[in-house]
Amino acid sequence: MKKFKKAMALSLALAMGLSLVACGDKKEETTTEATTTEATTTEAAATDDATADDASASNAEVSLPMPAEDSDPIYVYSWNTELGDRLQYVKDKYPQYADLIQYENLGLGGTSDEYKSAIENAIANGGDKVPSIIACDDDVALYFLNSEAIVPVEDLGITADMYSNAYQYTVDYATIDGKLKGMCWQATPGCFIYRTDIAKEVLGTDDPAKVQEYVKDWDTFLDTAETMKQAGYKMLSGPSDAKKPIIDQRTSAWVENDTVNIDPVITEYLEFAKKLYDGEYTNNNAQWSDGWNTDFTADVFGYFGCTWFTYWSINDKEGSETYGKRNMCQGPTTYHWGGTYLGVTDQCPNKELAALVLYTLCCDTDTMYKLSDETLDFVNNKAAVEKLIADGKGESPVLGGANPLQTWADNAEKINLQYATEYDSTFNGYLDNASEAYNSGELKTVDDAVAKIKELIKDGYQNLTVE
Repeated sequence: MKKFKKAMALSLALAMGLSLVACGDKKEETTTEATTTEATTTEAAATDDATADDASASNAEVSLPMPAEDSDPIYVYSWNTELGDRLQYVKDKYPQYADLIQYENLGLGGTSDEYKSAIENAIANGGDKVPSIIACDDDVALYFLNSEAIVPVEDLGITADMYSNAYQYTVDYATIDGKLKGMCWQATPGCFIYRTDIAKEVLGTDDPAKVQEYVKDWDTFLDTAETMKQAGYKMLSGPSDAKKPIIDQRTSAWVENDTVNIDPVITEYLEFAKKLYDGEYTNNNAQWSDGWNTDFTADVFGYFGCTWFTYWSINDKEGSETYGKRNMCQGPTTYHWGGTYLGVTDQCPNKELAALVLYTLCCDTDTMYKLSDETLDFVNNKAAVEKLIADGKGESPVLGGANPLQTWADNAEKINLQYATEYDSTFNGYLDNASEAYNSGELKTVDDAVAKIKELIKDGYQNLTVE
């Protein structure tokens, strides 16, 4: 019997040209329980107040049952190669299980209906390759985690203490009815990435603390946008670049008790994007468009980015006139962008091995330190991040050698995702549609834009009440 709700309206969103981009696609678009009582002792994450120097000394000892080496294999499903690469860290630490951890790269968009259907069908069909662990992109993770097909991690023997070094927002996001159902190895705090050459020319400084004063809140951000305009520069590439930071400040959910809810940040974003558009403070490029990518080396002062964005999405090459002429600060507010959650299915034939995989990737401080050092993932482990900072890891050539880890660590502590829903990705796409129409004048007022959003939701989600 199927245990997932049927996805609705995403095809409508795609038909209307809405862009749903998976964080996991940043580098590639195409990603019998054992009865043995043998246990392995691993290091738990350091307590929150431990320093980088004494983190290992303050670790508590925890135990997970070791699977039998001849136990059943597990199949890990995802949409591209990224998770497969990360699983190698588990296999390297526990080579006796390397052949039991199999990876299935579906080669689909991580937020697509096709990926959802492929996962649902694979679970429903069962068989030798039934999914044991599934990867869930942040945009659609709650679609999967809300399902009965995904088991709470406490059922696997993973405790809150084991995951205590995770940033709280990742715990809150994946907690369903008081039960943690998903874990992630990466945290994805946002930031404002700016051109240092433009900052020096226009603001007289490129120091992150001083530049932060020019973008410390949204009113100041607009004032600085006017200053940039007068100097011949654009503040952002497009109005929608400000969407993620603004809508992450919501104080209520898109849907409450099956009724659509318009949080104040929705109108705040619509009005702010309109000011950016009318003030000619951007080049009006859509995110990920050719023009948006070109603007990295053109006349644009800054981009709202995040961890993976900084290392892999800035369209600049070593040797260009702008390469290395960037730095970052918090920006007007803290926010997140992306992330991949791992859930274990109720069909998993070897839950002890699945638990070991999740623990090693998402709790083991030493493994996560190594993973971050070698891949530049900003890991979801405060003790590992503290040690990385203390060891001087994380310097970014695209940021001129600046190290972003401390800013990200500070920002990650402030993110709040308690109002996230499984509808967010699609409804935020409707928000894009309404914002573009409002900016262009097709919709005359912000109330018209809100009405447009409600219309799109009503057309696609007959199960929801739209007032």
